[in-house]
Amino acid sequence: MIRVAVVDDQPLFASGLEMLIEAQPDMACVGTAVDGRQALELAARTSPDVVLMDLRMPVMNGLEATARLLEGVSPDELPRVVALTTIQRDEAVYGALKAGAYAFLTKDATPDEVLGTIRAAFTGEPVSTADAALDVVHRYAVPAPTTPVDPLAPLSPREREMTLLIARGLSNTEIAAEAFLSEATVKSHVRAVLQKLALRSRVQIVVFAYENGLVSGAERRRG
Repeated sequence: MIRVAVVDDQPLFASGLEMLIEAQPDMACVGTAVDGRQALELAARTSPDVVLMDLRMPVMNGLEATARLLEGVSPDELPRVVALTTIQRDEAVYGALKAGAYAFLTKDATPDEVLGTIRAAFTGEPVSTADAALDVVHRYAVPAPTTPVDPLAPLSPREREMTLLIARGLSNTEIAAEAFLSEATVKSHVRAVLQKLALRSRVQIVVFAYENGLVSGAERRRG
């Protein structure tokens, strides 16, 4: 059973999500919250697997709540946050992804898209908005000033390769073909990269790569 928390300051929208979740045989809504502060209290009380987090709320916004909720949580641990937004190409979406949100959904998403994203986030699988998330990163990521420290120092040569291929937007299947590896081996390397760099998702790997000047927009795979 996937335990889902809904955080949104619009009661009608939150109630709709709650009813949608409760109608699924593999999901349960563990509660709702109307702001980030309530979201942290709800998460501490109910230990949800997935949190649907609106980004613009009073008291504490979803971006700050996401950062606090995921602070110190390892990549393999739950919960996974799915950011909710009215605007797809939004700097707040980038901030949420940078803070560790697993994915994002626009509020006009279909019920199937919402449910599919919840299930994918729970299992750690790719989501339907993955390409859109990469576009957001490409638009808003700003490389930090260069330092003599190698940002990929903790990684093995193969893990470095995986990081750069992920940053280009390649899927596990595409990486396996390019690196002449099995998909299972690619997944193992990706898990190692996440753990060694203290990141929570593939999107965070992309953010890390852009902000450390490891990849540029010109290197991004297109088509």
